[in-house]
Amino acid sequence: MYQCPRLFRAEKTYVFYTEGHVVVAADVWLNPVADVVHICPNPIAPLVGPKELLVEGTTKPGIHPALAVKHRVTYSYPSDTSPKSVIVYSMGIDTPVRAEVHTGAPPPPLVSGAPASPDPARHPDPPSAPASGPVEVTGFSAGFSFEEALQDALAQAAAKFPAPPRNPDVAVTVEVTKIFARAGGNIRPGLYVKANAR
Repeated sequence: MYQCPRLFRAEKTYVFYTEGHVVVAADVWLNPVADVVHICPNPIAPLVGPKELLVEGTTKPGIHPALAVKHRVTYSYPSDTSPKSVIVYSMGIDTPVRAEVHTGAPPPPLVSGAPASPDPARHPDPPSAPASGPVEVTGFSAGFSFEEALQDALAQAAAKFPAPPRNPDVAVTVEVTKIFARAGGNIRPGLYVKANAR
């Protein structure tokens, strides 16, 4: 059953300029089972003035578990210069909220609310800074599957180059440099894929 999109509430909205693209990001609360949310251009925006975007999505009909997860959605478009601001429409209480978001720095990584550690002497590890150049990753498959080992390497590479600050339209790539397998002995047997990620 097709359902028309509706606006979703944006908790925080960011606009930044990188690599010839303007990137708009919005933190929204959604049900990951039922909701599909994205940012798209306003089809009835005036031709002059700041670019206008909508935080919209759909909810699948039916009965779903009551879940609420903070998720970051992004949208980017090419531009020769950094705009002063972008207009973003999202869901309000009674009417849509029109927010003029000024271009700034990339947003911090999205952090889910994790419970505090009961041990005051134990401090959580600080988040690692995103990688800025080629890094080496090693994928692993206990079942000696090349596909599984390559997917593991790609997952590690994506974690080292989070979006943002990376432009979400720019892909993370891996170049395989070495493939080897281990069997027997006390070392973890399986297929290993070493790759340079950028």
